[in-house]
Amino acid sequence: MSFKLLGAVRYRAALAEKRALALDACRRMAEVPHLIIDTQPQLSLFVFHLEPPGSTLEQQDAATRELLDRVTRRGKVMLTGCQAGGSYVGRVCVLSFRTRQEQIDTLMEHVREEAALILASR
Repeated sequence: MSFKLLGAVRYRAALAEKRALALDACRRMAEVPHLIIDTQPQLSLFVFHLEPPGSTLEQQDAATRELLDRVTRRGKVMLTGCQAGGSYVGRVCVLSFRTRQEQIDTLMEHVREEAALILASR
């Protein structure tokens, strides 16, 4: 439907924008201490987890869940997670036509702040 409504050129441009936003978010998340990128973006999706120093897998899962909850509770961006390969991971998936650089900037501000608070409490 989107392809039909927008046409090929605009549809490709929209996809390219979302991919570029995902790549930017991934690059910036990789700079957050103890935040591990588990997969590089495939189109506009990538996964990550928070790994406090010396933590067990169970503690990493708990820290990742807490990070997602805290960021989402702020009410500006939403992160989702899932169980994959025996561990819990967070997911960034840039799909909405409303998602722009401003939302990625907000995401990164909130992830950096909340990850630092979580790590400081451990």
